[in-house]
Amino acid sequence: MLQKDLSLANRLIALLPATDRAMFLEHSEMVELKVQTVLVEAGENPDHAYFPVDCVVVALLPGNGADSVEIGLVGNEGMVSTSLVLGVRTSAFTSVVQGAGRSFKIHHKELEKQLSENYCLRVVLNRYIDVRMRHLAQQVACKKSHTVEQRLARWLLMTRDRAHANELFLTHEVLARMLGVRRESITQAARSLQTHGLISYTRGYVMLMDTAALEEVACACYRSDLAVYERTLRQPCEFNGIALAQQAEKTML
Repeated sequence: MLQKDLSLANRLIALLPATDRAMFLEHSEMVELKVQTVLVEAGENPDHAYFPVDCVVVALLPGNGADSVEIGLVGNEGMVSTSLVLGVRTSAFTSVVQGAGRSFKIHHKELEKQLSENYCLRVVLNRYIDVRMRHLAQQVACKKSHTVEQRLARWLLMTRDRAHANELFLTHEVLARMLGVRRESITQAARSLQTHGLISYTRGYVMLMDTAALEEVACACYRSDLAVYERTLRQPCEFNGIALAQQAEKTML
């Protein structure tokens, strides 16, 4: 039986009406995920969908003869293997645990069954997929329009939001891969942020020292992404609007 205090730990699950949420949790399990665990490889058929509680998962697009490129981060605001919601069994991305922690895990057949029976679950997960698509579009524009320093600040804040911690285990190699730039560019941008007292980094650890100032440096895409998530997921489910609206107020503040 899952601990009661974790039943609202994933924000998508928390948006479900109590009865639907209880049904979902009854058929899912809590798992501990270690750093660098591969949840699914691109081209594979995922057996499970994951709903993070306090872990961070990165979605990677394999390159043709080059390093993979990061296309998204998932924490307790989302889910891994969204293709299952769309009825697509093959994953387009590789999902790797970036920050260790816990996650709900549900088998793809059980998820399919609940999606066919639970209207509000379909609504919430489809809206989340819409948010992810908007974030991807914003990311393309961000890469073209903003500096490495701005993008690094944004990515550090995104990771902080999902890890719920100001100390992050991140090497320059990982950061370079995540942003799709050379390691030297990351070193230069990180040095600038550290010089201004926004971060401190050593031996693969990055400590966010002044998140308010970091938000000032980050490009507007950071706030835009947050606004899109809040605005889209706050919309009530027409079959249970009051319940969902109330849950949204509690879980998204």
